[in-house]
Amino acid sequence: MNRYRAALRKRAMIYLWRAQQSGSIINLALLGTLTAASLYRLYLKEYFDNYGFPPEQELPGVLITMFLIFASVFTIGFIFDRLKFWKEQSIVGIERNPYGSYKLTAKEIYWIRLWAASLMAGNPTPEQRELAAFFEQWIKRSVEDDKILGAEVAAVDRWIKSGDAAAKRVLEGDA
Repeated sequence: MNRYRAALRKRAMIYLWRAQQSGSIINLALLGTLTAASLYRLYLKEYFDNYGFPPEQELPGVLITMFLIFASVFTIGFIFDRLKFWKEQSIVGIERNPYGSYKLTAKEIYWIRLWAASLMAGNPTPEQRELAAFFEQWIKRSVEDDKILGAEVAAVDRWIKSGDAAAKRVLEGDA
């Protein structure tokens, strides 16, 4: 039953994400159209001499203005993406772990492994050994249940050990 609830929740999150993405595009199209028509008619038509079209033809000028607005918005988005102003990892972490409850990220797995290694390097008590085993079981179960997480952890391992460029692309969300 829990597996179905998790699958249903993930599917609902995907549809919500798709609605947000398509809503953004529709919003950009509607507002871009209205903005282009207003800007063109009130300011740009006379300033640019109707882009060389006859004065009674406004549609080509509005379309050119719309194209310029869309191109500037997408250019700014492209620049932000290339400069890494936003990171895919944040989105993936939220998608995988919306309530911060039980699912791990690759970074959390490495922190747990580091903590467990430092704990076991000393003289751990039986309770500490049990706790380390519990966390190791959590990691094992998380990696087995989530194939994407397993691929991310394997990609981190490959990248750390060999500098594998393909693994780095997986980690950066480009693969």
